[in-house]
Amino acid sequence: METQLEQLKDPASRLTALEAEVTSQRAVIAHLELELSRHVSLLRLIAAPEINDTPFAQQTRASFDYQWEQLPVGRWNLDHPEFRKEAAGYVRQFTGLPAEWFEGKSVLDAGCGAGRYSWAMCTMGAHVLSIDQSLHGLERTRRACDAFSSHRVRQVNLVEALGIDEQFDLVWSFGVLHHTGDTYGCYRRLVPLVRPGGYLFLMLYGEPRHGQLDDYRAVLEYERWRRLTRNMTFDERLAAVREAMARREFMANGEEYVEGYFDAISPLVADLYSWEEIQSWLIRDGFVDIRRTVDTRNHHVIGRRPAADGF
Repeated sequence: METQLEQLKDPASRLTALEAEVTSQRAVIAHLELELSRHVSLLRLIAAPEINDTPFAQQTRASFDYQWEQLPVGRWNLDHPEFRKEAAGYVRQFTGLPAEWFEGKSVLDAGCGAGRYSWAMCTMGAHVLSIDQSLHGLERTRRACDAFSSHRVRQVNLVEALGIDEQFDLVWSFGVLHHTGDTYGCYRRLVPLVRPGGYLFLMLYGEPRHGQLDDYRAVLEYERWRRLTRNMTFDERLAAVREAMARREFMANGEEYVEGYFDAISPLVADLYSWEEIQSWLIRDGFVDIRRTVDTRNHHVIGRRPAADGF
């Protein structure tokens, strides 16, 4: 039995009907994407109190500790000479703040990793407190910033009470909260640490943008590799990344990109967020001048806490 489309003999009519069908299917897909995003965001909030006791969360914390101790020089870390030249510029781009703003300002680097951005902000004159759950990461950060007397490190787990009784001109958290299993809870612990008139900057993984095929390809590639390697040891997973690069299976290949791909696929907790969800958090907590500073799938977001006079 012929379908309605097949019954149309005129090519122009068939094309019109086909375009209408494609438009309809796109609308259905867009609706399903929005519904999935909404339900996943609610599920994360409900499940967050239990996440930290799961093997997924424990593996994620251990993965970063292994990364900061074992992995080689990476293109996006201070050991790489090109990144060292670029680091301060990235901070200025991501925050939208000029270099002179950082002179004498207090900054909290929440989840400093190996200290690349702590170092960059120190070079612009900021007084930086770097916190992380990884002792290996903190040791690398301490060594990187050893020349700056105004720099401090402290071991802190963002999913617990932070125990920090000071406020900062800038609270910075780059690529960290989405690995905790309680992104919103960690965000809420950082909010009180922003001084009135100060800024909060977050980089969080973003959901694929509707219609952006490269976004979907990247997310699917990372998830496929997480599944392929999830039962491997960290040493085996690192070897698998190197072997895949030798076969040129990634978009970027070479030893300097090993750390970046390990960072992307090894942690089993890697939540994705919509812009509207993140924006709603900041609005709820009274932040103003909220904006995304980079047009990519991932969200580079900054907001300002109003000063005591309301401005």
